[in-house]
Amino acid sequence: MKKSNLILLICLILYLASLPFTAVYAKGHEMSGLACALLGWAEMKGGGIAWMANPLLFIGVFFLLLKQIKISAVISLIAFGLTFCYLSVGEITVNEAGHQFPITGYGPGYFLWMASCFTLLLGNIVLMITSKKIQDQNSGPTNY
Repeated sequence: MKKSNLILLICLILYLASLPFTAVYAKGHEMSGLACALLGWAEMKGGGIAWMANPLLFIGVFFLLLKQIKISAVISLIAFGLTFCYLSVGEITVNEAGHQFPITGYGPGYFLWMASCFTLLLGNIVLMITSKKIQDQNSGPTNY
């Protein structure tokens, strides 16, 4: 299996694994990764900008599929950085009525989501390093 396909597979598995698990614990409530992924766009104020890591993750995957590793690396770096923005959010909306409750903790869904973004970033870095090494070996010293 090609390295890029393995990276994409691991990233996708981690992302999908994050969806059924609890991502955020709020006072008396829990939000699953799926709920956060589907409804996070509605809370873009403050640290809610972290939701933008989702589309950026998929854009990074798209560029990796196009073999644009450097572009994918930059986008995945931004996506991974945005996942940390969620730590600055103090309250989360937990129901349709708009009731907000203070965040008391983060669950495995949140960390699996972070891991999926990190996997894409790390994978892109590995691909850049290995392609650089191959280029260096192919353009090694020539004896005339």
